[in-house]
Amino acid sequence: MPAPDEARAASLLAGYLLARGWTVRLAGESQVEARRDGEQLALEPVLDAAGLDRVIVTRRWAVAAGAAPAALEALALELNERLNVGQFRAAPDALEFQASLAFLDTLEPRLLDAFLAYTAEVGLAVRRVEGDRGLLAPVESGPGSR
Repeated sequence: MPAPDEARAASLLAGYLLARGWTVRLAGESQVEARRDGEQLALEPVLDAAGLDRVIVTRRWAVAAGAAPAALEALALELNERLNVGQFRAAPDALEFQASLAFLDTLEPRLLDAFLAYTAEVGLAVRRVEGDRGLLAPVESGPGSR
């Protein structure tokens, strides 16, 4: 990653995700929005020329039509209490999960792939905690697991 050039790093991430079958869009100077098979995420490199680098990954799950904002906020708070994996928050149209992948100077592709797979697996835990509340829109397609 070309520290401290976060815009260039975002461009490199976009190219990598595009080659992996994601539909990508650069949002601003240093954020990449990506979609694939019902998955939505944003990646933002935070690079330090003298220290620890990271990529902040935000996953989004669409909210079901008619879901009450207060109920979604309560779900986000419950997820933060029950799942110690990152930060959940209720957005107007989605439930968001944010975590960061730290690295020194070089971001190995297999590490990024594993981290993205891990954040996708968090979605399974989210669905389990959500239960039958019907707050999140159904996933049209996605990775099958367990």
